[in-house]
Amino acid sequence: MKKLRPNFKLGLGSAIALFIALFSSSVLAALPPAAQTILEGLRPEFSSTQVSPSGKYISTILRRDNRNTLVILDRKTGAPIPGKSVRYDKKDFMEVSGGQWLSGDIFAYRVLVEDLKDRPYGSSDVFLLYMDKDVNERVWTASGNYVRGRSGDRIAGFMNIISTLQYDQERVLVSVRPWKRRDGGVRPIIYTMKLSTGNFRKVAVGPGRGAQISSNRTGTMLLASVPQPKLTANYFYYDRTQEEPEWQPISLDFPGQFSLQHITNDGKYAYGLTQLEEGINAPRHLIKVSMETQDFESVRNFGFVSDIDLSFDKKGDLIYAQWIDDGPQSISFKNTTASKVIAGFEKGFPGFNISLTGMDDESENLTLHVGSTGLYGEHYVWEKDTGQARYLFSSQESVDQLNLNQLQSVKYKTSDGVMLQGWLLMPRSGKPKALINHIHGGPHGPFIEYRFNAGMQILSEMGYAVFAPNFRGSGGYGYNLEKSGYKKWGTRMLDDMREGAEYVQKNYDVGDKVYTYGGSYGGYSSAQNVVRHNDYYDCSVIIAGFFEFEELKDTTDGRRGAFMGDFYDTAMGSDPKVLDAMSPIHNLDKVKVPLLVIHGKADARTPLAGAKKYVKALEKTDVDFKHHFYSDEGHGMYFDENREDEFQKVQRFLNQCDARAPLNPALASR
Repeated sequence: MKKLRPNFKLGLGSAIALFIALFSSSVLAALPPAAQTILEGLRPEFSSTQVSPSGKYISTILRRDNRNTLVILDRKTGAPIPGKSVRYDKKDFMEVSGGQWLSGDIFAYRVLVEDLKDRPYGSSDVFLLYMDKDVNERVWTASGNYVRGRSGDRIAGFMNIISTLQYDQERVLVSVRPWKRRDGGVRPIIYTMKLSTGNFRKVAVGPGRGAQISSNRTGTMLLASVPQPKLTANYFYYDRTQEEPEWQPISLDFPGQFSLQHITNDGKYAYGLTQLEEGINAPRHLIKVSMETQDFESVRNFGFVSDIDLSFDKKGDLIYAQWIDDGPQSISFKNTTASKVIAGFEKGFPGFNISLTGMDDESENLTLHVGSTGLYGEHYVWEKDTGQARYLFSSQESVDQLNLNQLQSVKYKTSDGVMLQGWLLMPRSGKPKALINHIHGGPHGPFIEYRFNAGMQILSEMGYAVFAPNFRGSGGYGYNLEKSGYKKWGTRMLDDMREGAEYVQKNYDVGDKVYTYGGSYGGYSSAQNVVRHNDYYDCSVIIAGFFEFEELKDTTDGRRGAFMGDFYDTAMGSDPKVLDAMSPIHNLDKVKVPLLVIHGKADARTPLAGAKKYVKALEKTDVDFKHHFYSDEGHGMYFDENREDEFQKVQRFLNQCDARAPLNPALASR
């Protein structure tokens, strides 16, 4: 394992080792040993580590035998608290998901519910685990607030905890999205919930359909973001200190939209991220908006960067910012214990991602995670009484022991002058067999982050250089870049991918061949890449893709929800001729290279019917292709055995591509 902790003491020792059983998995003989290890450790063992408000306890989610367990530890000793760990049996058809600490050391957690195919999905269920008494009770179900032993009206809908209340530890502020539709859509209802009784008291009704509600920690100021048909948003505030509060519009009309990050405890200011200029590469700013005057100031110009993460203390003050340029960067805004500790970790672990995962009410006992693009990383606690950091546990010990390669930043300018960034991962030994252009899904919103990427690491261990471009349309770099990809799914966005791969070929020793690989939108783009750029790619791996725009619009589950029809017209376009030209199934005569098509039969996002039509159309051509449909999988692989089988099939297919002559010998020196 890479030694992350040169100056810190080792942590839990045998206390938690006795608490859990060792996990073993099946052997994947066909894959390289390191790839097997990554695949077996695809889900971290420890995650979501947080210190409690009092600083007495630490919560973490432990995964063993494909089940999640909520574990509560004594902060000082590291030992599990008897009777305060939660693990549901298989017969309960649920397992613990994420959670958060509430005032009074109450841990609120959600569960995943398993359907008949043993596939868990997120539910509305919320449980409260009390540390000061023997209580672990459900307070919310899919049909509303849980009424057994509790009073109050039954409210059916999905509940989300907005904020703990700094000066009222008996209540929390929640938002409920009712199942029933009124006035053409659902508006969230904001309540206070009394923890001891479960009683709800209405505060306000959201100002519009699909409104997202945020609050300061005192619960006095609410801010709502209401989606609009053209993928923009309107903003409103609700000041509860007024005698007769009403939703009031607030002007946050920036070219790069406004991404709310925080509302100060006094309710006077809102912090958010935006771009103040129209250009695709316009710098991203942290701005501070006055809720009284609606004036704003730029607190920090970060430049054209990604992964901006802001830290605020329990007093509501901005203390730290981290972001990714070529690697991790940071700045301190306030000299606090938390900012000092984060800065100390960054100095001790240069080039690593340092995440503040929790802090107590005094902002002096902290939990942190140290990770990188080459390992899942480790969890630490900083303790006020010792003035030291203490190692807790590794996120995934077996994977972190591999000492995997790190992602390299690749910045390149496109032929029309746009600066883009991608990430390159080289194999650990030997010259790459080929370059894989690894295309992310979405496409709008998702992007390749500066984080551990198991899929890229597995392909790298197979012997390939893996390049992941954040092409036009990607999230992470601001709204301007994202919207620049609208109606260009099968054109300019694909050109960005190729130009990025060409830049890598010119500047790195990655071999003569280039393969295109991706899932979801990445699957679509891999199918269309070998149409639009049929002189460049040597083979294509198409996972959970779609192949015809008009069919996707009619069949995907993504069409549900507020303004989704508008989303497709805005993001994809609506001209049938243009959409057909960008649809791989209508352009198979241009395909010259082998294809591998992988799809789940239960896929609701990109339904199987589209993949079947594509395969039937391929059968009428002389295209060399293979396909496999997994009977029990949806949009991506969930079951371990299927995921193993998928990568084995990918490896065998790529090996066959390796043995072929380059598509265009003239490009062999690319």
